[in-house]
Amino acid sequence: MTTKLTTNSTTRELAQQLKFRACLGHAVLYSARNKVKDQLRAAGLKISGFSARDLTALAEEYVQHHREELIEAVTPWVKELVSQAADWGN
Repeated sequence: MTTKLTTNSTTRELAQQLKFRACLGHAVLYSARNKVKDQLRAAGLKISGFSARDLTALAEEYVQHHREELIEAVTPWVKELVSQAADWGN
């Protein structure tokens, strides 16, 4: 019986880790898209002149150069979000 509880706990923890990583990845890309949009606006360009695909490509490139900065910026928000989601599940 104890082994089963340990296994379930580990499964739950693994599920939380997976949710956290997925949410973190989305939040990093979302933040990068906003940074790219801000840069484009600052350059006097209109966002409507870019396709979603182009904005995503620019955001992915931005992530490659600023990954740590973006992760550091969004991690507290993601931790709070995942924590709240875990509370809703109880």
